[in-house]
Amino acid sequence: MAKQAAGKVGFALGGLGGFNAHGVGFLQAARKLGVTPSMITCTSGMIGWTARWLDGEDLEPQLMEQVREDNKFPPPMDWLNTLWIAWFGDPGIFRPAVQEYWSRWLTPMTRPHPEEMLNRLLPAQVYVPLRAREDLERVSHSFNRSDIPVAFNTLHPKSGRAYLHINKAAEDFLGVKVGEIGGPEKYMPITAEAVAGALWLYFYGFEHRDNPHGLVDGAYNRQFIISELHMCDRIYAVRPQNKKWLGNLPQNYFETEDFKTELWFNSAYVAETAQMAMVNKLVHSGKLKDKDFHEVELIEVQVHHQYGYFQYFVEEKSVYENSLKESTSALEAHEFTPAPKKPARELAEAAT
Repeated sequence: MAKQAAGKVGFALGGLGGFNAHGVGFLQAARKLGVTPSMITCTSGMIGWTARWLDGEDLEPQLMEQVREDNKFPPPMDWLNTLWIAWFGDPGIFRPAVQEYWSRWLTPMTRPHPEEMLNRLLPAQVYVPLRAREDLERVSHSFNRSDIPVAFNTLHPKSGRAYLHINKAAEDFLGVKVGEIGGPEKYMPITAEAVAGALWLYFYGFEHRDNPHGLVDGAYNRQFIISELHMCDRIYAVRPQNKKWLGNLPQNYFETEDFKTELWFNSAYVAETAQMAMVNKLVHSGKLKDKDFHEVELIEVQVHHQYGYFQYFVEEKSVYENSLKESTSALEAHEFTPAPKKPARELAEAAT
């Protein structure tokens, strides 16, 4: 029998639109192996899946249902799946803002100005969120009643303030109180409004009547919440994209947009992990001896296939299966140590 390793374990789950099969595979592997984290941080689309996992739900059949909904066209016409979502939206998640588009044109123009024309011709609002209030409250309730510390983030663009929303267990784990300012974040409670803000994508627009709290998805500012897990001995960074560009470099406009998106999401991650690597180096060399500092092992579980700009809202079965396999291997390697082998004589005696 393998023995579970000692120490605290942190899960840092990165969300990427509706492309969450990778994170779901990791959570399923953790449940299968009985690995319970000391704290979970999650962003964007992984927020809802984390709530279901904390509620004890089996995520695989739910993800497979999403895979079936997203993949209406089989290969070689599977590229139409993304166009279908772009044209018709994602049921229960968002719809195209067609009505809102034409409503702007029917509204009298207050000032004839090129900027006003652009606001109507190419508005910031491309889609309209459809998540029901009860779904947002369910996520909030799941997090707040959890004994496992949980945190997710939002961003308030007008003030430049990045908020970290935490449950009571996370308050105790981090030694902070909601409303307290720590570093660049302000710790805030988890509410349905906070969940709505954390899932507010920029193409929903920024009009006050649609988003009165002014919060947007925190993944745009920080896709991975790493530094708050510094008290853990091991941190699993579950990455729905790779740190490096896989395959050929961009050859067209949309590949370049994909490149920019991945570079955008990776930038804050590189800064946080570099800071952690520096502390590890100083502790290892003996130059940093304060008892509040210790070495932290960062274990990256990341996608190893290049997925394009049009695939971030299409769940794929292969992504889940690959993640489940790799996550299981990573967790087994780092969370369990094989039991010492018995001498041959003891084994022979046991057999008789």
